[in-house]
Amino acid sequence: MDIDQLKTFLEVGRIRNFRKASINLCVSPSAVSARIRQLEETLGLALFQRSRQKVTLTPAGERFSRHARYILKTWERAHEEIALSDQLDRRLVIAGVSSLWEIFLQDWLNGIHCSAPLIGLRAEASTSKRILQKLEQGTIDLGFLYEPPQLRELVVQEVSDVSLIMVSTHNELEVDEALAEGYVRVDWGTQFSSLHERYFPQRPIAAVRANVGSIALGLLESCGGSAYLPSTLVAEHLEGNMLFRVADAPEISLKAYAVFPVHGEHHKVIEQLLTRLDNKSH
Repeated sequence: MDIDQLKTFLEVGRIRNFRKASINLCVSPSAVSARIRQLEETLGLALFQRSRQKVTLTPAGERFSRHARYILKTWERAHEEIALSDQLDRRLVIAGVSSLWEIFLQDWLNGIHCSAPLIGLRAEASTSKRILQKLEQGTIDLGFLYEPPQLRELVVQEVSDVSLIMVSTHNELEVDEALAEGYVRVDWGTQFSSLHERYFPQRPIAAVRANVGSIALGLLESCGGSAYLPSTLVAEHLEGNMLFRVADAPEISLKAYAVFPVHGEHHKVIEQLLTRLDNKSH
């Protein structure tokens, strides 16, 4: 088994076509077939069911795909750390849910990169589920989430309060009007959804949804409407009268958490870097 075999297996599994996989991998179709055959011989299992019409993963192939992705991630990280070991003191892989990057993580990461150039960084936006999976697998060092996980062997540290306010492109709008037409429902996580349901049990179903605040903001700027957005994200828009706060809509406050392994090799440096997130109101 080698890395090229794993990459080939995952690419064929992704697009379910040997010929297209060979184009994407810049190798011949025969090389793709040979790599898959060698991998199956090594494992002693058939990974694909082949027919003229389609290629599908076998149950063994489905199970192996998760391990193959983990092996590749681990290999890539090891390769980067060894290759950069003469240039950097350490390398950190940091992941956060998308909205937290635009609220405060980007500024925090900028500060680290500018003031600590000997720390190598890899930054990712992901879902809460994937972040927790990667933390457990050891493929990331630090994750940022809205809901604190109840998992052993992980340190959970509250790092920020996130203030969400309902804003609209129309001035002096009441909350029922804001929800009735042009409302963009932003997915800020389970806690937000629960509070949103409690505050607005009879609300109409929003025709437009987004899982990133900047997407909702862009829609409001182009087409008008209303949405719950972080106060920091819309501060300049409010000052410039491009957006207006919906006065009778309640503010919804969430908490953001940093999560990292108890016994991780970068435990101390992570704690030091988190002290930079000392402003608890975002």
